[in-house]
Amino acid sequence: MQYETMHEGSNAVLRVNLQRGEKFKAEAGAMVAKSQHLSIKGHMWGGVFGAFKRSFLGGESFFFQEITATTGDGDIIIAPSVPGDIKILPMRNSEDYYIQNGCMLAGLGDIEMDTRVQKLTAGVFSGAGFFVLHVRGHGEVAVAAFGAIMEIPIPAGKEYIVDNGHVVAWSGDLEYQIVKAGANWISSFTSGEGLACKFTGPGKVWIQTRNPKGFGAWVRRFVPSRG
Repeated sequence: MQYETMHEGSNAVLRVNLQRGEKFKAEAGAMVAKSQHLSIKGHMWGGVFGAFKRSFLGGESFFFQEITATTGDGDIIIAPSVPGDIKILPMRNSEDYYIQNGCMLAGLGDIEMDTRVQKLTAGVFSGAGFFVLHVRGHGEVAVAAFGAIMEIPIPAGKEYIVDNGHVVAWSGDLEYQIVKAGANWISSFTSGEGLACKFTGPGKVWIQTRNPKGFGAWVRRFVPSRG
């Protein structure tokens, strides 16, 4: 299996080349185009219980699509539903990652995925829900974002604070908690920042340069209300 990210930036797509018999899983509805030798079918990644947790608790799709090179070699182009970048995260040395709801695009290789509960305070205040995706295995995982994706290495013992609406994914070795973005609660909310995620190294965090919820609020300003 080979892959490449094309048109990196706000119009990124992922092209995956498969040899006969190879397969991988992608977000439902991600296909842009494919060659004739590839077949697509709905797949409950992690079984019925895993799909239920991911959909009803984590806010992800109940079904993923499984793409297989059934009758010969072929390629497929997939893309996220929002304009933004794609980043490939390697999982070759027992790495694992936590991925924000809606940012999982594809699992390339022998990838296991589960839905993990956040700490109660983190789930209540982060706006991300109580659950995030946890992926591990051998291969690569493709994540998608709204806007560009930035990788931020965090050295051991150092802290880095990210607005919760900009988090895409983080490595499993990072410590994580919710904090006030400002000096106190009043300054946090009056500044428009609210709450943020504090990560403590060593590890890496990937962030998106645009906030989907912030963009949605901006669009609603120009949409006439009913009545």
